[in-house]
Amino acid sequence: IVYGREVDGEVLSFGHAGILHENSFVMYDRKTESLWVHATGRAEWGPMTGKQLPFMPSTVTTWQQWKQAHPGTLVLAGRGTRGFMGTYKALARPDGLGLAVVVRFKGKLYPFPALASAPVVNDRFLDTPLVVYYTKTDGTAVAWNRRVDGRELTFEESRDKGPGGVTLLRDRETGSLWSWLKGEAVAGTLQGARLEAIASNPILIDRFRAFYPDGPVYKP
Repeated sequence: IVYGREVDGEVLSFGHAGILHENSFVMYDRKTESLWVHATGRAEWGPMTGKQLPFMPSTVTTWQQWKQAHPGTLVLAGRGTRGFMGTYKALARPDGLGLAVVVRFKGKLYPFPALASAPVVNDRFLDTPLVVYYTKTDGTAVAWNRRVDGRELTFEESRDKGPGGVTLLRDRETGSLWSWLKGEAVAGTLQGARLEAIASNPILIDRFRAFYPDGPVYKP
């Protein structure tokens, strides 16, 4: 999960507190030493209690998939932990995972098993029209606002393929073709148009309830 770190006009610096809350990492800000839950970006203890970090759109996918869509990507060099921080199991064991879609800091869960049989979901959550797409091959799920220039679009998988045989989405209203990973129309009437990214992140299904106890769960 990626957050902006500006709160009330001040840029904060964070570190790992070395503790867990509901099996989620806890961060602290170095100015007030308040404790922030990683899964929600919310301060739960200390002077900053109740403050919320702004979500930043991000995607968890394979390097091959990302590099093909974003060939100019820069990489933050780091040191491998050899599994110490855990390993993402979307490909090996997807049944326990889902995509938490967050709108106005409220969450809705789209379980990967439900998406496996119907990978394109045109939905609405808190009056926001959404398209959620899941590719089991790459263990990747994304969420976009499907309203473009005031017009709601309805998406489906296209028979046409992109470079390298990549699956494309098609909107029924104009027949334009879209990159599901970039949210960009690559061909057709709307070529060049972009969808607005919706804050979302993969999450363990049994952990979703801990952070969004009233959050709905999508069922096909």
